[in-house]
Amino acid sequence: MEQNENENMDNNNDLWQKKRRMSWGVPIAIVAVLALAGVSTWGYYQSKQLSDLRIMMDNQYSRAFLDLNEYVDNLEVLLAKSMVTATPRGTSSMLEEVWRQSNLAQTNMGQLPVAPPILEKTSNFLTQVGDMAYAYNTKTANGLPLSDEEYQSLKKMHGFALSLQNSLHGIEEQINNGKMAWGSAGGPRELKSQNTKNIQTTQFENVDKNFQEYPSMIYDGPYSDHMMKVKPIGLKDEKVSASKAEDIVRKIIGNDKIQGISRLEDSNEGSIKTYRYKVSYKNSDNDGSAEVDITQQGGQVYWMLRNRSVSSGKMSMNAAKKSAQDFLKKNGFGSMTDTYYMRTDGIATICYAYEQDGVTVYPDLVKVKVALDNGEVLGVESKGYLYNHKTRDIPQTQLTVDQARSKINKNLKIEKEGKAIIPTDFKTEKYCYEFIGSLDDQKFILYINALTGTEEDILMLVSTDEGSLTM
Repeated sequence: MEQNENENMDNNNDLWQKKRRMSWGVPIAIVAVLALAGVSTWGYYQSKQLSDLRIMMDNQYSRAFLDLNEYVDNLEVLLAKSMVTATPRGTSSMLEEVWRQSNLAQTNMGQLPVAPPILEKTSNFLTQVGDMAYAYNTKTANGLPLSDEEYQSLKKMHGFALSLQNSLHGIEEQINNGKMAWGSAGGPRELKSQNTKNIQTTQFENVDKNFQEYPSMIYDGPYSDHMMKVKPIGLKDEKVSASKAEDIVRKIIGNDKIQGISRLEDSNEGSIKTYRYKVSYKNSDNDGSAEVDITQQGGQVYWMLRNRSVSSGKMSMNAAKKSAQDFLKKNGFGSMTDTYYMRTDGIATICYAYEQDGVTVYPDLVKVKVALDNGEVLGVESKGYLYNHKTRDIPQTQLTVDQARSKINKNLKIEKEGKAIIPTDFKTEKYCYEFIGSLDDQKFILYINALTGTEEDILMLVSTDEGSLTM
């Protein structure tokens, strides 16, 4: 009987242990299911966010490309019409619209996910055809007809516009047929075809090949070829290797943030040749890889852009400017002062100009993009600085600030004054007094030559909630 009691006790203990295990097992299973559901929900949310971002960027690229096609179509038609108008007045009207359409085409081309050097010749063509149209329009608006030489230049421009139009239509047809698509898992700055070959080295390079035989255009304008062949003077003397350029990329971004770096095709076109790299970030889930161009001479950052989603940032502009200023100092851009900025979709784009002896040197310009969620520098463009930077021999002013102020319309209320070196359309510079003033709540910037007292330029300062622009 005692043995039976012991067996019953053992059975009861086993039953109690089983119940205990079951009592713990149920909540553990529930917690596991909830955790799995939470992870799945988070993963779905992250995936949906990334998908929505890609769709949004695809739509932006598609719109920019379609608009580019439309403006190039208009450009070709207007150039053709300008060659058959019978009067200078009719020619002037056509050329004025050519200038406008070429600028719109240039703007939309700049929004495509293609690194600037890939379409450098195409960009130069659009810039020059607009500038040529402006120069010829000035002549014909005064009743003077185009010369035979100018007519031939117009005819050549039309031929290149026609080639560009056909190339863009070819790309549009491939996109419409599903053979190409904007965006990829590799990042929004790549355009992939179905055979995964990078479009940067195929279709858009083919577009740029239209301008291999592009003629040298000499005319009275700031972007004529004799003006465009200016050599960059802001590059350092040292030639750097590709491996050293990669080290510079790691320093710029921060080696602790980098998952990997791959070398893309070098840019050997134009006056500034660069090594190009693609950078993937740790813990980024393919959100926001970056491309960086480092100059082969000097080892300086020429261009950088990281495309990542930015939450609605609450960082102040002063804090963003400090992040940008620290970045510039760290990477060899000393004595820079911020001028104007724009704030769009959680990103601040801040323009910096070189400052020498209290004089703002506007040709030496660097643009910096800062994420307003965490202060990260997402983009840099230093073309103006690298082409123009040097130590200036600044002359003594030939008139006082009061004498310069007396040259300004008395209705303008002056709020701020300083000294500046400004660029001209013809790649020269003017040393000026800079005055910021207002008239009927509208702000203006005026530049009075510090040597001659001549009014050199007037800009209208447009201020919005997003920032300030000059017009």
